[in-house]
Amino acid sequence: MRYISARQMIFEAYHTRRGNSPIADLFDNLKRIREHVGNNGAKLRSLTAEHKRNTKALSNAGPFDENLEELKRALASSERRLSEVRTALEDVSKSSNEGHLPDNDWKIVSGLEAGQVISAVERQPQHLQALARYCFGPFTRDELTEDREWLHTALMHVGMQMRLPGQGQSEYPPAEAVNQLRWIVSAAIHHHAEATYPYNRPGLHNPRRIAAWIEEEHGEEVDVRRWAANGRTCWKGVWEKLLDTLDRWECQALHPVAELLSRAA
Repeated sequence: MRYISARQMIFEAYHTRRGNSPIADLFDNLKRIREHVGNNGAKLRSLTAEHKRNTKALSNAGPFDENLEELKRALASSERRLSEVRTALEDVSKSSNEGHLPDNDWKIVSGLEAGQVISAVERQPQHLQALARYCFGPFTRDELTEDREWLHTALMHVGMQMRLPGQGQSEYPPAEAVNQLRWIVSAAIHHHAEATYPYNRPGLHNPRRIAAWIEEEHGEEVDVRRWAANGRTCWKGVWEKLLDTLDRWECQALHPVAELLSRAA
């Protein structure tokens, strides 16, 4: 694969797993491949590079070098391990019941890299991987239901740590404010997914748009007449803090994927 950003890596990796890629059949067999070569998409390339280094080192050595035997053993070892990896991959390919797998090293490594990307996403806390899939995965609305619920639950927890409009000096906010927070959290998630890079859509850019979307999506009316209030707790402040949280979560979710960019084929 040729990657240009962590966001694209997430889309392409899950696109591969869904079966809409020339190497989708390979991905279906990744678990079996990992049994032979380990869960590391760079292993094949790493062994190849090691073998090249060993070959060069031996070719540059003189007949009387003290480490000549050591260099020979290193070359034989890397050659043997490289052969074992290639043989294992060929065996998996031949035994596949899902059609013909790509039979060259580049495509095999590409498929394994898709696995690395997904692993980098799914090793993260549930709300971060949900955000990554929700914003950048190639999924339908129905397929994203569970991720949306995880994200909503996590963001509700953040919202409940804030002081909400109408709460005053009470320890807990009124039920009406909690209900309104629930719909505003849902709108914030939708807005973030629409407005974030690379989509840059307008999203829900004012209170009326937010209220209209909530009514259309959830059939609920929310009061946005007092959206902003100087010197008092207001929904505008809550909204901005929710969006800041989503921005921070997006950075956290993309970070481990972005680290794979330099190693991607």
